[in-house]
Amino acid sequence: MAARHIAIAGAGIGGLTAALALARAGFAVTLLERAPALEEAGAGVQLAANATRCLQSLGVYERVAEHAVFPQSFEVMDGRRGTRLTGAPMGAQAEARFGGPFLVIHRADLQAALLAAVRETPAITLRLGHAVESFEAEGDGVTVHLADDAPLHAAALIGADGLRSMVRLALHPEAKPSFRHRAAWRATVPAQALPAHLAVPATRLWLGPGAHLVSYPVQAGRAVNLVAVTPDARETHGWSLEGAPGELLSHYPDWSADARALLAAPERWLRWALFDLDPLPVWGAGPVTLLGDAAHAMPPFLAQGAAQAIEDAVVLADCLDDAGDIPAALRRYEALRQPRTTRVQRAARGMDRIYHLAGPARLARDLVMRARSGDAVLERYRWIYGWRP
Repeated sequence: MAARHIAIAGAGIGGLTAALALARAGFAVTLLERAPALEEAGAGVQLAANATRCLQSLGVYERVAEHAVFPQSFEVMDGRRGTRLTGAPMGAQAEARFGGPFLVIHRADLQAALLAAVRETPAITLRLGHAVESFEAEGDGVTVHLADDAPLHAAALIGADGLRSMVRLALHPEAKPSFRHRAAWRATVPAQALPAHLAVPATRLWLGPGAHLVSYPVQAGRAVNLVAVTPDARETHGWSLEGAPGELLSHYPDWSADARALLAAPERWLRWALFDLDPLPVWGAGPVTLLGDAAHAMPPFLAQGAAQAIEDAVVLADCLDDAGDIPAALRRYEALRQPRTTRVQRAARGMDRIYHLAGPARLARDLVMRARSGDAVLERYRWIYGWRP
């Protein structure tokens, strides 16, 4: 049985999805999570067709879709003027174009759907409050040492333990997260607290010099998720740091009435310092590898962080399915995933610059966007959305 037993460190979106994918491939999975309980973290998540196709293949899409919103349009707005720069139809048109639905969902709802599926899968054992302290590769697998518990033996260890990954630290002690000198401020507000035109089923990206704002509905349309990105010099890491609304608004002094209405609506903002990870030349070694943010944390500017972790999970399970040589299968997984995740990481970093242009460069960008058709907006990202394992 040990030859078909996989240990996963971390029960976030990537870890939960990997557990489901590996169980479907016939593995017994032990999912180890440091936290004593899985609680809501962050706010909204955007899942494009590349991710929803993976969820469909794992049999969990319908459960996720129950709590999701399916945007009917994507719009890029001039944050100061409040006018539309460009956009594209979504909904059925985008699904037909890329072969999968696009949805937005509260992170807690996505996590709950995946967790429910994990708990219903006999091959998966979820152990909360179990931190991985160290591990040792051996001839027939890996021994994982836990805090306050006996070690366990598995054929492989998957480090899905996020930006501050212990597994990555052991493999690559020189690889440190990079602070992007920006903060993401997150909040959700009841849809009924906003003017009706700001709560429609659309994903909106509001651009301005030095800062931007994203808005879209979640919780089946009952709430609107907001993410405001601003310059910031504070490197304090965490999802739940209180942010002062007055400080946030000071970054948007000349923005339009609609943008200011969104920014003023929440009673409470949570501030999150933005870090990412320079692409790693090597992910794993022997029977150990990385997945999701542990391997390729990226800025949120293409909304692909969760999607890339979901892709990782499906490819990992495909590579391990019927694999006689586990380490060789892990190297094959890494070889398939590294070029793609590196390209997405670099593209997301590039959008940081484009989103926050000022002066003549901003005016030139806006002219280009106004001239771009909806089809061109979508086709620009076919390489992301059209991906299939």
